[in-house]
Amino acid sequence: MTFKFAHIADVHLGFEQYRLPYRAEEFRRTFETAIKKAVEEKVDFILIAGDLFHRSNPNPQTIKEAIDILLIPKEEGIPVFAVEGNHDRTQKRISAYNLLESLGLMYVLGFSEEKKENKYQTTEKVNGKLIVKGVFEKGNKTLEIYGMKFMSAAWFERNKLSEYFKPSGDAILMLHQGIKEMMETLRLETQRDYFEMTLGDLPEGFLYYAMGHIHKRWQTNKGLGVVAYPGSLERWDFGDYEMRYRWNGNAFIPQTGEDKGFLVVEDFKPRFVKLDVRPFYDVKIKADESVMKTELKKLSTKIPKEAFLRVDIESERPFDVSFLHETFKVEYLHIRTKFKRSSTGGGVKTNAKEFFTPLELKIIELVGEKDFEDFEEVIELLLKGSSPEKEATSKKEEMEEEVKEEIKEEKPNLEVERKIKKIKEPPKKKSDLLSWLNG
Repeated sequence: MTFKFAHIADVHLGFEQYRLPYRAEEFRRTFETAIKKAVEEKVDFILIAGDLFHRSNPNPQTIKEAIDILLIPKEEGIPVFAVEGNHDRTQKRISAYNLLESLGLMYVLGFSEEKKENKYQTTEKVNGKLIVKGVFEKGNKTLEIYGMKFMSAAWFERNKLSEYFKPSGDAILMLHQGIKEMMETLRLETQRDYFEMTLGDLPEGFLYYAMGHIHKRWQTNKGLGVVAYPGSLERWDFGDYEMRYRWNGNAFIPQTGEDKGFLVVEDFKPRFVKLDVRPFYDVKIKADESVMKTELKKLSTKIPKEAFLRVDIESERPFDVSFLHETFKVEYLHIRTKFKRSSTGGGVKTNAKEFFTPLELKIIELVGEKDFEDFEEVIELLLKGSSPEKEATSKKEEMEEEVKEEIKEEKPNLEVERKIKKIKEPPKKKSDLLSWLNG
């Protein structure tokens, strides 16, 4: 007799991707489809390896959606075991997961402040900590399901998983963590540094390691066990494309991405179940304006209207890119440009750190990230920051005080005169940050 279960991760309910409310509905619908397919597969139980929610404080609508969907396996007598991911974990004692658990919709695993004893959970004390683990019985066989919520890299520097998770029989370990070897193998465009542990940190003795956190599929072995990531249910960004086109100077070279879905695991052997999700296309071209317009027009026939599309263009001379909106009739279009700036001639090269204030550099760093959405943080920085005029005044006052001290100490006249001249000069106008960002 074998165990059969579904392994789902990185659902991100409530995520209004690119600030589009209908994307949250698509994330909801995809999760519902995955759960229904798992039920149709007649699985014994379902694992959710973190990030069921996009935020640790999901709104009432998102919570209701989770309740409605998780009622589907509950009514079929299929238990759901889960661990909190980095997106939905909370430092507070109670999380949205605990609410779902109190309704009998899921069983939360990991370190706990209280014992839990029921049909599907038991608690053991290891190294002074209470650990709640899942238990599933089928026929005369018992399967243990261990798990832990997302922990930072600092936690792994101080602790060893093997000190807490010690299987006594057939067992699964469910984690929401990135593994270094996975990052090195996949060479991801985004999530490159999303690892907190190595394969060596995984404790021995488990038959299946149900992983979450990284949005790409990946699989390897650990002893006799299988280490598997199902990837996210929906596409997370343009690095997680369905199709990519790269211009080689003569033609666009297509590169197929991967499908999205979840895993059905039988006898600890995972099988991928594909889901139909929003297509993401990624296009990059380096050419002059004429070639670019011609070739992109040809390519547009291969990109479906329902796609989310990113177009990366690079050229020697700036030109109006508004034609792209007419060329590509898609659901969502993201344009990135890189034009070579004309030289001002004869000037000294300016280092960005000298040209911008620390505040402006921080804002440039934030808005330059892959899919910028942290508007609140930028606004907060702007409110806290000081104006260029205030900074110039402050520096001027500092120099005046310095000159006064040097006159008292009878420093050489030429040096003092140079500083006095500098003080009298009008402050140089700082660059307009918005112009830089839009340039």
